[in-house]
Amino acid sequence: MTQSPLNIRGAVDLSALAPAKQQEQLKEQTTNEDGVQIIPGPFVRTVTVETLQEFLELSLHVPLVIVFRSERAQGSLDLATALEDLVRKLRGEIGLGIVDADTAPEITQAFQIQALPSTVAVLGGNPVPLFQGTAAAEDISRALDSVLQASQQLGVLGRLDGDENGKLPEPELPPHVKEGRDALDRGDLEAAHAAYTKALKQNPGDNESKLALSQVELFQRINGKDPQEILREAKSAPLTDVDSHLLAADVEVMARMPESAFARLLDVIRTVRGDERERARLRLIDLFAIVGIHDPVVSEARRELASALM
Repeated sequence: MTQSPLNIRGAVDLSALAPAKQQEQLKEQTTNEDGVQIIPGPFVRTVTVETLQEFLELSLHVPLVIVFRSERAQGSLDLATALEDLVRKLRGEIGLGIVDADTAPEITQAFQIQALPSTVAVLGGNPVPLFQGTAAAEDISRALDSVLQASQQLGVLGRLDGDENGKLPEPELPPHVKEGRDALDRGDLEAAHAAYTKALKQNPGDNESKLALSQVELFQRINGKDPQEILREAKSAPLTDVDSHLLAADVEVMARMPESAFARLLDVIRTVRGDERERARLRLIDLFAIVGIHDPVVSEARRELASALM
């Protein structure tokens, strides 16, 4: 096991996630005879893209641990099971979220997970790497102890009551959004594109469908093409060959190389003018959304874009 000490400094601040109403609801929860705040909800839950924000809000009141696992990595399944057993024995002192890296790659990317399994603590809105790789039960127990010690220092002292009925509900999806997801599940990109387009016509402010449509269009642009050939052609292409570099940037984002994709398109933007420059700018903005607007790589590239456009 590669373990890092629990350090509550320098982590990304997620405390602003909790809406005021949710904050008040949590503050009004009951306390036990020892004065500990009791928060309704299960000790262990599966975390999806739809439930992530609400789960993270709990970290303002209860220390959390998130384990990233995959059906393709037996070690990650074993670690998730061991963590679940230990967390249940703590009877709500720590909440455990299980993220399936195969079905929720957006969460894996947001937490900058590089290998599976990986485990992250979230305390008072701050995500902190806990350890990477598999671990013996005693090592996991020590890691959880460190989470509890840090939560005491931060004043995150709440406790979950274990009520399975308090499980975060899956939101009811609009018909066209559900249709789009079903189409993606069966690999029908054309049907998914049509469904998300309809969803946006009905609700232009649906940011989730906007992102999904951007992702589908990215898949469509590179579907059936040889990624290595695309990158080879772009390597020898002049920056004025915008089409070649747009496609290469798509491949690099799909390959989780956003720095290369952004640098490529920024060079194009600095070189070309007029409509070609605007095409590159729009594609770059589109890729920003796909990678995640809060990703540090995106933040840096956005600053460079602002400079390049001046």
